[in-house]
Amino acid sequence: MELLPSTYKRLMLISPGEEDVEDAKIEVRETTMPGSLKMDEVLIKVAAAPVNPSDYGAWVRPASGEWKPKAIGNEGAGTVVRVGSNIACAVAGVKVGSKVGFTGLRSDQGSYGEYVVAPLSTTFVMDDSLPVEDAASFFVNPFTAVGILDTVASKHSSARAFVHTAAASQLGQMLVKLVTEVELINVVRSEKQAELLRELGAKHVVIVEDANDDADPGLPKLRELVDALGATVAFDAVAGAMTGKLVTFLPPKSTVYVYGRLDGDIKGVAPIDLIYRGKKLAGWYLRSYLTGDGVLATARRMSVAAAKVRAGLGRGGWCASTFADCTMATFWTTFLDIRNSTGFTDRKLRIRFAPEG
Repeated sequence: MELLPSTYKRLMLISPGEEDVEDAKIEVRETTMPGSLKMDEVLIKVAAAPVNPSDYGAWVRPASGEWKPKAIGNEGAGTVVRVGSNIACAVAGVKVGSKVGFTGLRSDQGSYGEYVVAPLSTTFVMDDSLPVEDAASFFVNPFTAVGILDTVASKHSSARAFVHTAAASQLGQMLVKLVTEVELINVVRSEKQAELLRELGAKHVVIVEDANDDADPGLPKLRELVDALGATVAFDAVAGAMTGKLVTFLPPKSTVYVYGRLDGDIKGVAPIDLIYRGKKLAGWYLRSYLTGDGVLATARRMSVAAAKVRAGLGRGGWCASTFADCTMATFWTTFLDIRNSTGFTDRKLRIRFAPEG
C-alpha cells in the first residue's frame, strides 16, 4: 500500500469575482490529508481534472456577506489509494490501485487537488489500457451528451430533429458523433467552427454570429432549417437573445431547454408563444436529469451512460476530449490566457498533477 503524505496541495477559491471571473482569487493551499473514510467513500490520488464552464461559472457571484475559501473542481480521474470498506468496494468493483473517474464530491472536497475523497456511488472504474489522465472528463460532457439524447428519445419521441447551440464545444462535437436517430441542427458562431463540425460529419450547421442582431443572415437560415427538418426541441447553452429566437422559430408545442448562459440572461421570449402556442421553456441540468425520477431511474441512467462513455473514451472515440494542459501553479494564468484569446470552444483546459512514482 502506498505511503500517503500527511498533507497535500489543492486549488482554493479564496474569493469569487463580483462581476467577472477575472476578478476571482484562486490560490494553491496546503491542507491536511483526510482521516478515516466512510464506508461508501474512497481516497483518490488525482492524475488530472478538467475545467468546465459549470466550474468557472460558479466563481462569479455578487458580494453578499462573508465568504469562506472553498475547494473547487467537480470531476477528475486518478487512482484509488484508500477505501472506506473493502466489502462495499468489492461489490462496486473498486479496489486500491483502480484507475477511476470521479464526480459528485462533498462540498468540502474539490477535484483540483493532489488527493480527493469521492463517493463510491460516483466513482467509475476505467479500463487499464486507457491513460488515466484521459478519463478526466469522464462525467460532465459525455454524460450530458447521453442525457440530452435520452431526453429527446424519452420525452419527445416523435421529434424528427432538434437544435443545439454553442455546437462547436467539446459537448457539441460529442453530440455530432453520437446522434443517430434524429436530425441535429448545429448552431455556431463562425465559419471555422462550422468547418470543424462538418469535418466530424455534421450534416446541418448554421452560423449565427449575433442573435441580438435581427439582420444576422444566419437567423433566417436557422428558421428555414427548423421548418424543413421539423425540429420541435432545442438545447440552448447560449441563452441571451438566442433563447428568444429559438422559442420564436420552433413550432407550437415545442420545447426549448436552457442548460447554459454564455450570453447572460434570457431575452426576447414572447409570452404569447408560451400562453397560446403551447411552447415550453425549461431548464436542463445534468444532476436533475440523473436523479430527478427516483432511485431506480438514477441507477439505470448512470449505468447506461457509464457504459457508453467507457466505450467511447479511447483515442478517436465519440467522447474523447482535446485538452490544453497546465499545472496547479500555472492554472490561473493559463486559464485567463485561453479565455481571453481563443476561448475554450475547441479544447478543454486540464490540470495535470504529478504522475505516480
